[in-house]
Amino acid sequence: MDRLTCHSDRKQWIMSRIVRLPRSVLGLLAFLFLVGCGTGPDFPQCPDTEPGPIADLPPPAEDNVHLVAVGDILLDRDVGERINQNGVHSILPVVAPQLQQADIAFGNLECPIATVGVRDPWYRCIFRADPSTVQVLVDGSLDVVSVANNHTLNSGPEALCETLGYLEEVGIRYVGAACDPAHGSDPIFVQVRGLQIGFLAYTDLDSEHGGYSKVDEDLTQLRAQIAAARSACDLLVISYHWGRMYRRNPTSRQVEVAHASVEAGADLVLGHHPHVLEGIEIYQGRPILYSMGNFVFDHVRADARQSAIFNLVYQWGAGWRIWITPVWITQERLGPEYTTGSQCGEILGRMIGLSESLGTEIKLAGGRGYLECLPSDVASSTRLSPVVKPAGFRD
Repeated sequence: MDRLTCHSDRKQWIMSRIVRLPRSVLGLLAFLFLVGCGTGPDFPQCPDTEPGPIADLPPPAEDNVHLVAVGDILLDRDVGERINQNGVHSILPVVAPQLQQADIAFGNLECPIATVGVRDPWYRCIFRADPSTVQVLVDGSLDVVSVANNHTLNSGPEALCETLGYLEEVGIRYVGAACDPAHGSDPIFVQVRGLQIGFLAYTDLDSEHGGYSKVDEDLTQLRAQIAAARSACDLLVISYHWGRMYRRNPTSRQVEVAHASVEAGADLVLGHHPHVLEGIEIYQGRPILYSMGNFVFDHVRADARQSAIFNLVYQWGAGWRIWITPVWITQERLGPEYTTGSQCGEILGRMIGLSESLGTEIKLAGGRGYLECLPSDVASSTRLSPVVKPAGFRD
């Protein structure tokens, strides 16, 4: 168990009780904070209307795959309370249509879903969600979830196996654990119009933690597993639970593991665990999303409630196109909703700055970010079809 993580989560729970102060008190505190600290950096301004469907997505074809990736999903603690209060369908109704657009929607399940085993979410951060909460994943049209994280074995092996059973019942694939620990690191494969899309998931945290799929220290085993999986599929996606909580820039270990993954055959690297957004790096033509932040969670700090939905389209010969849609996790529902104006601009502005520090340029396209990356082994003249810029795209 990650004691530092749990200690920090306990502080977040205490803060969640503070935000239940009367609105007049909270308003005064916010005013005093702004007066004393200024208004912060000059972020880009988004439209005052919520973003509509992504109009520039290419139609499904034999030469492309459309993924949607999101951050950490917790279904226990305060999220469980909100589900009891507002109903299980209250968490993801706003953004579900965007997730439904994809061939595959992917996220990180940050808790067991079970009826057995230890549960102590408020003090020791030992999560165990009620089986009914699996409906949240169904509502969000999640196709694949990672269960490789520091909460996977919170309630023990029996609860983990029960969790996997509930996922199987509703048709959601999982990667990063198995009832048999010997198969915890096995890849899974999903068919999309005859194409084989592979997934691997691992934990790689500094602290000791439970899990059946861990990155080895010198990366020898990791490289071999990636190479083997890549030989069996057309496109390989790897998810990592890594880094440090609330840190905005990737650690040197994250960078080392990410680069080694691409060199071994990964086409896309997705990061979880820091609970805040980190930047995007393009390495050898492959995107590395170091942290996608939270998606359904009960943190109260503002940066942990800022997040995004990542639409990623891979087209053979043309590489990746990525749309970044800012979202905000509301305190009322603890689920994501779209942002507008200055709130949207702050999220995009931070993503732009964090990615620039990694050598990646993100453009603005209305209320979204946009970037494209050509695989390093494909010349621009060999693209299968021209890339159409999104409406509102600014070079």
